[in-house]
Amino acid sequence: MFKRRKWLFLALAIPVIAVTYFFLTGKAADNSITVKVKKGNFRDVVNCSGELEAENTVYISAPNDLQSNQIYDEIKIQDMVAEGTHVQEGGYIATLDPSLVNKKISDIQLEVEKANSEIIQTSLDTALTLRESRDQMANLLFQMEQKKLALELSKYEPPATIRQAEIDLDKAKRDHEQMKENYKIKQQQAATKMIQARRNSDELSMRIKRLEDLRDRFVIKSGKSGLLVYINDWSTGGKKKTGSVVRPWDPRVAMLPDLSSMLSKVYINEVDISKIHQSQKVTMGLDAFPEVKMQGVVKTVANIGETRPGATAKVFEVMIKLNRVDSILKPGMTTSNNILVNEIAAKLIIPLEAVFASGNISYVYTRQGGNIEKQQVKLGKSNEDEVIVEKGLGEGDIVYLSVPENAREKKINLLK
Repeated sequence: MFKRRKWLFLALAIPVIAVTYFFLTGKAADNSITVKVKKGNFRDVVNCSGELEAENTVYISAPNDLQSNQIYDEIKIQDMVAEGTHVQEGGYIATLDPSLVNKKISDIQLEVEKANSEIIQTSLDTALTLRESRDQMANLLFQMEQKKLALELSKYEPPATIRQAEIDLDKAKRDHEQMKENYKIKQQQAATKMIQARRNSDELSMRIKRLEDLRDRFVIKSGKSGLLVYINDWSTGGKKKTGSVVRPWDPRVAMLPDLSSMLSKVYINEVDISKIHQSQKVTMGLDAFPEVKMQGVVKTVANIGETRPGATAKVFEVMIKLNRVDSILKPGMTTSNNILVNEIAAKLIIPLEAVFASGNISYVYTRQGGNIEKQQVKLGKSNEDEVIVEKGLGEGDIVYLSVPENAREKKINLLK
């Protein structure tokens, strides 16, 4: 009986004690996440993703005289060796589809045949025209001889008849001389037509030879030894490979990167670009190998912004050079880059999640003894994760990363 009363007393006492503790402390059990205010070096960093590429790269391209040979359309890659292949100097890389060049050669061959026909026709026309002119000159010469004879026979005729015979002879002489001049002109015209016809035929033949030479170079070989890497194809979003196309204004097919020196190409938004300068230190990670961390420095910063595909805001190209390279590094790997803009020693630092705002007042929820308080804070520089606390907290103070239960309506303790 005594033991039963004892357990009944305890059962009634525990809720009473809990309720009394709640009212005395002003809070119930709180499960909110808290952190301590720490003192250390504040690192102002700009985070950005990038892509690895070799600092020095040799591009393997289709023949660069496509446009000069009037090839303006896309050309398909019929075959290309696998990416990652170690190729030797002079080794096979790819074959381009020659059908476009073959068609152009066929078209020009038809023009050559037409030009040769024009040469023959011009030759025949010239022979006929000049023969007619020679016949006309012979007739005029005969008429002139007749006029001479008529003048000689008219010496016994009246003066008027003699005068008419002289006029007729002069006219016959002028007609003959004019015909001789015309004949010379026709000869020159005929010669010019023949020269032009032959020149046209020769030019067409030369074009065929150039196209045949171009077609021979559609089997692409390497100019040096190295690791073959496919290049990005902006039109498809993938990489150029067998079945892709090359364009006369961008004839690149693949590349041979020099892996002894690597860069990470990143794009910084226009808000942060003013913070980025040459020689700033960079900590870099690889998305493919999260455990790998590398160091680098900012090498170049673009002066002119650009708009990337699928974006509207301007960005600036920044090249980051790795301090050392590793065998696991390959062009095209995605990197995460933390560019160190500034580092300030011995500052009180809290996570950004711990900071709240009411109008122009920044405050935190902090635990003081057994109570939760809303404390105004004066903040300094911040990065994407942390912020400096200039005033309002001390090292070791505990702050909440979310609003604690039953503390939202508390008044803010303002700074003095």
